[in-house]
Amino acid sequence: MPSPETYAEIAPMRRDEPLSQWTTLRIGGNAEMFFEPHRPEKLADLLTALEKDDVPWRMLGAGANTLPPDGGVAGAIIHTGNMRRIFRDGDGLRAWAGATLPSLVHTAHGVGLAGFESLVGVPGHVGGAIAMNAGSADWGIWDEVYNVVLWMPGEREGLKMEEFTPEQIGPKYRDGNLNGAVVLEVHFHLEPQPPKVIKDRQDDILQRKNKSQPVSISSAGCAYKNPPGDSAGRLVEAAGMKGFQVGGAQISELHANFVLNRGGATAADVRSLIAQVEERVESESGIRLERELVIWPEPL
Repeated sequence: MPSPETYAEIAPMRRDEPLSQWTTLRIGGNAEMFFEPHRPEKLADLLTALEKDDVPWRMLGAGANTLPPDGGVAGAIIHTGNMRRIFRDGDGLRAWAGATLPSLVHTAHGVGLAGFESLVGVPGHVGGAIAMNAGSADWGIWDEVYNVVLWMPGEREGLKMEEFTPEQIGPKYRDGNLNGAVVLEVHFHLEPQPPKVIKDRQDDILQRKNKSQPVSISSAGCAYKNPPGDSAGRLVEAAGMKGFQVGGAQISELHANFVLNRGGATAADVRSLIAQVEERVESESGIRLERELVIWPEPL
């Protein structure tokens, strides 16, 4: 592997960065190299260089559905936090991968564009939201996408950035179907509406979330995808696992699809917790829950 300083010429880098500072669960060991590119083309250049040199890498947005390992991560972690620009573009908005979802919701409301109300109160970055098709039970962020610019893994020499429509990508429920590609920029097509109408809808959604979700405690959001025609939270609660705790990790007593860090939780605590939840739910209902929480493997 070339010297890390070689990559630092492309994007700012820090060594041994604690990942617990960058995830909403506040869990994770140190990253060997931690990069924060400032522009989409720099992100593409960095990914291309790392791939060329066979350096392992992972993307990290707001860390809202991510569980890094206690033992840290070798190679490169690429954080999109410096890529926050949002632009007005015709009847929509164009956003870089690191734009936060709260800023996206705020900007859309401010210019009278509807479509992002379901994201109110949701942490995360645009890139991660596109990768997982973040949203509500009956809506996903891809519903508002006009096109997306992706960095492509090296399947075609020389072609690393390409524009795609939703029809070409085929996103699914809680799955952007990116197959290893990385979001650089997204163009959203939205519906013009009076800002007051948009704000009233946001306030109603936020009020309902605040009543039903543990918004004041460190969590990773929903741990599981909802099975067809059912609710993961209902299944976990019906299996008697609401409030179940391992070490500092707990299933929320308010909403059973949320895993909380009650203080001092480790990745090992969370792994043990969700493994027991999944086993109990499958035993009680016959349904194997599918994780929405992305768990990075422990180092070998």
